[in-house]
Amino acid sequence: MSITDPRIALPEMERVFSRRALFVKIAKGAGVLAAYDRFGPKLFGETAAQDTANFNQALVILSAFGQMVIPVDQDPGWATFDPAITLYTLDVYLRQVYSLGNNVALNGLTQAIVAFNNIPPLISYGPTFLTMSSDAQGNYLTDILIQEFENNGVQDILSFAGIFMLLGAKQVFFQNFPHHLAVPGVDIQMPLGNTPKTGWDIMGYAGPVQAAEESTLRARAANAPEYPGVDWRNPYI
Repeated sequence: MSITDPRIALPEMERVFSRRALFVKIAKGAGVLAAYDRFGPKLFGETAAQDTANFNQALVILSAFGQMVIPVDQDPGWATFDPAITLYTLDVYLRQVYSLGNNVALNGLTQAIVAFNNIPPLISYGPTFLTMSSDAQGNYLTDILIQEFENNGVQDILSFAGIFMLLGAKQVFFQNFPHHLAVPGVDIQMPLGNTPKTGWDIMGYAGPVQAAEESTLRARAANAPEYPGVDWRNPYI
């Protein structure tokens, strides 16, 4: 399977992500296309001939990115749960929550992430993201967030990839990964035991209710009255 044409994937990425008001100013497909037109295949590497190759490369980049923004210090960090947390972030969270299950849009995002790694040497900024020192990676992200790059598509593609990786990494980690994952075949949420502290623990939250409390809450709600006029087809109730 050849790589999804960026002129299809990137506008689709913009369309899907721009449905959320928070992301309207982030998803700028036209600017990303300007960068692609300027650099061509160099954005995605000489061997990135397939969407699968881009996806796998994006995993490597996202792993390094997560370890940069959520380091291991006195508390567990991204590396504590890697590679499972990286795969979950890209293949589940970014694919399903952000891309709404739209694989063409996800392909556009992985292309942007690969370009995030490859752009610095193309614009004489420095080495690729993956070969930068930790301090240089932090400076690179800071320069992206404060809009330091020229407005010819480069800033757009760097902002898009950087901000979505930042949002995805922070949200997944601080949603208590992996404690928030359902245990197959278990009806009640079962937090894992004997594991490192996760996001909620680090922030001081109690975390999900335990089985006994959940059973009590279910029993209390079991005979709750049904009120007429509620549309049960509404997915938000």
